[in-house]
Amino acid sequence: MSNIHESLTELVGHTPLVRLHGYEKLHGLKARILAKVEYFNPIGSIKDRIVLRIIEDAEKSGKIIPGKTTLIEYTSGNTGIAVSAIGAMKGYKVQIYLQEGVSRERLQVMKAFGANVTKIGDVPELQEKLRETNNDFVAATNLLKQHIRERQAAGDSIYFVDQMINPLNPVAHHDTTGKEIWEDTDGKVSAVVASVGTAGTIRGISDYIHEQSKDVKIFAVEPAEDDKVLTGIHNFTDVPIERVPPSLKENDALLKGVYDEVFIGDPKGAFQAARDVAKADGILVGNSSGAALWGATKIAQRPEFEGKDIVVVFPDTGLRYLSTDLFGE
Repeated sequence: MSNIHESLTELVGHTPLVRLHGYEKLHGLKARILAKVEYFNPIGSIKDRIVLRIIEDAEKSGKIIPGKTTLIEYTSGNTGIAVSAIGAMKGYKVQIYLQEGVSRERLQVMKAFGANVTKIGDVPELQEKLRETNNDFVAATNLLKQHIRERQAAGDSIYFVDQMINPLNPVAHHDTTGKEIWEDTDGKVSAVVASVGTAGTIRGISDYIHEQSKDVKIFAVEPAEDDKVLTGIHNFTDVPIERVPPSLKENDALLKGVYDEVFIGDPKGAFQAARDVAKADGILVGNSSGAALWGATKIAQRPEFEGKDIVVVFPDTGLRYLSTDLFGE
């Protein structure tokens, strides 16, 4: 039989779990750390999953039409890359609004896929909103939505992917990422650790895993509120409820039961973890992966996890960070 795929979209998901033998030995860990290596998705990150789900759902419902509709997203990088690539595969024009401070590689990759990329710093209204709200991603997204509604009212065929609000974000992770983790560990996973951005990943994984077993612990990693070093992840505790990602709240309050514990990520620790796993196991990942691994290391050092399996989610590849200080000496 032929083993020819019609599109890279057919290759999204089913990423491997890899045990970090070298990292465990380097840090003297007695728990088993299993990395969910998401750069095995065809476009290089975990965001391939949600973008494909959102676009294909919009196609089925008739909200978007190839060759006519322009896809828009506001992103720190990986979602924009996925929208750019999948948009190219399916015949859509793509407009990306890119957060400041992301690596040069991300911008270049989106442009290579044919997307029109606008930096937030070049949009005075959005930049002012970020200054007013201490870089609140949600507030800036809401302002962008207002502009999109105005364009739609004027007759423009545009569709806002809107990973922050779109309910298919956590659903995609429930149906794929969480299911894969459970099945690939034969249900023997004791803990899952993930960094939090839109919170779709941790919400979807948590929902699926907890449907199978309430005993599995879910750990979230967020940056400090004033941290501008750990890109692509966002603070969600001790902030006004309007700044909490929708996947983590209900009835204007933090949703209970999604996670068991939250770690405030340490940038130095996160960077060092990413450097260590590259040298110890040959796995090159970005800073959000490093933050999650830093958190997983703390958990693995706890006596109650000795000999148990801890899954840590690695959202993307370190190749998108080579122009940053992540792998600098």
